[in-house]
Amino acid sequence: MWAVAAASFWLALRQQGFDPQLFGMWSFGWQQAGYGLLFGVLGLLSLPAYVLVAKRLGGQPQNADALREIASASLIQRLFLLVTAAGAEELIFRAVAIGSLMAAGFPRLAAVGAPFVVFVLLHRSSWGLMHLLFVAVAGALMTGAFVLGGLWAAMIAHLIVDAPMMLAGKVMAKRTSDFRNLSERI
Repeated sequence: MWAVAAASFWLALRQQGFDPQLFGMWSFGWQQAGYGLLFGVLGLLSLPAYVLVAKRLGGQPQNADALREIASASLIQRLFLLVTAAGAEELIFRAVAIGSLMAAGFPRLAAVGAPFVVFVLLHRSSWGLMHLLFVAVAGALMTGAFVLGGLWAAMIAHLIVDAPMMLAGKVMAKRTSDFRNLSERI
């Protein structure tokens, strides 16, 4: 994924009008950190609402098998996956995609909206349809962090949102399995 991120960034740099400074690529400060923390915490706070909606719709809120697979990896592997998801995905789906579309003359709403939709849909294969609700909310928050605070804010928000899954996957997988077993009995 890092190779794809690097290649897409290199190609974007060659595009007329693409300017990494417009989204804070080369600068980091308290404002970017603050927006990242704000949107990341909002993402975590949205999790209980997502679980309730998933239950109401009759689905399982998390993919227990995917969580168990993540939890089976070593801590170093999970940390690498966490940094890769936050770094590479934000570089590809926010900085490169939004920056390239804006440089190509797309209206801001289209430049922000199209990569958001692709980001959400690409999570379908590994997490399942019900999880897309959470990915949509979290993706919208990460996009908001990017628009207001730049790339670093989006990366921080992504780290915060994904950290529980990457670091406490076993607990989440067990709770998901318990929820599934309870739902089947009802």
